[in-house]
Amino acid sequence: MEYKIDENYAEARVDRFLKKMLPNTVLAEIFKGLKNGNIRVNGKKTKENSRLVLGDIVSITRIPGEPLDIEEEKNKDRIKLSTEELKEIKESIVFENDKIIIINKKANLVMHKGSGHDYGLSEMLKTYLDNNDFAFVNRIDKATSGMVIGSKTLPAARELSEEIRDNKIDKRYYIIVEGIIDKKEFTQTTYLKKIEDRVIELDRFEAGAKESISHFKVIKTMGNMTLLVGQLDSGRTHQLRVQLSAIGHPIVGDYKYGAKKRVKRMMLHSYYLEIPKYNLKFELPIPEDFSI
Repeated sequence: MEYKIDENYAEARVDRFLKKMLPNTVLAEIFKGLKNGNIRVNGKKTKENSRLVLGDIVSITRIPGEPLDIEEEKNKDRIKLSTEELKEIKESIVFENDKIIIINKKANLVMHKGSGHDYGLSEMLKTYLDNNDFAFVNRIDKATSGMVIGSKTLPAARELSEEIRDNKIDKRYYIIVEGIIDKKEFTQTTYLKKIEDRVIELDRFEAGAKESISHFKVIKTMGNMTLLVGQLDSGRTHQLRVQLSAIGHPIVGDYKYGAKKRVKRMMLHSYYLEIPKYNLKFELPIPEDFSI
């Protein structure tokens, strides 16, 4: 099997490229293949930390203990989409070009396979787009709905990941919380630390904690609840959920972090997305099921 390096993998490390091509092969076996010459670059032995160059030819004969078929390995995440799933994907596309795709994820749909789920939105999109390089560059919780960003190429994934890391992508959320918040606007600056499957809030730094900044604006009150807009200066796991719960206003439907009112879904929706680098801006209406 041979693979010619295109712009997606130029400058990638050999071992990382091979792991991408052979996701079900352990690194130890890949290293053996490099060492014994069963994997070569331009016909020559190479080291795992070498960098690939545009136009390089990676040839693979056999890795010990593995039936070496790159196409078979690459397609292991492919699933059969039902007619309903195909319809849902098409209806969920907010924007698409040759680099990225913006998806309006429905509530209670997982982003990736695992934790009891054979597949998630990522695997569905890989199949729908017929693209093994597809990857989400940000994610939202299963119970959260709204816009997420997917990349179609590895250069786009790297570019968008850098924009997210540098806080250059604006993401905002509609949120309904329990209780009345009497401030018009407020900011929460705390430290969040993940412990097993939960996140805790700290008022000072300790090992493993990360500074987390969120801005909130009250839109209106509804009975004993408040509709907010939340905006992130950082993107930590469960950030909005934990910070709002910590001030005594858990998100409606967020039973992990203290919500009491029984509803069908968590009231957290990613409605606004702006990517200045690509001159893109999108705003979704409040979804129909986003109500009490």
